[in-house]
Amino acid sequence: MTLIVYVDGMVVTGNDPGERKALQNYLSREFEMKDLGRLKYFLGIEVFRSSEGIFLSQRKYVLDLL
Repeated sequence: MTLIVYVDGMVVTGNDPGERKALQNYLSREFEMKDLGRLKYFLGIEVFRSSEGIFLSQRKYVLDLL
């Protein structure tokens, strides 16, 4: 199980969907939060999934800088 927290953003991930859901349920009882579904963008990093794995890109962040 991995929990990444930055200011008001949070990512919960892990190999066991039941354990991940239990952690999310616990956190939602303690804190006001929303489930935004599958991770697509976090801290300037775009996340793409394919059959080959997970690809991380900062393309949007770089374009915004330019």
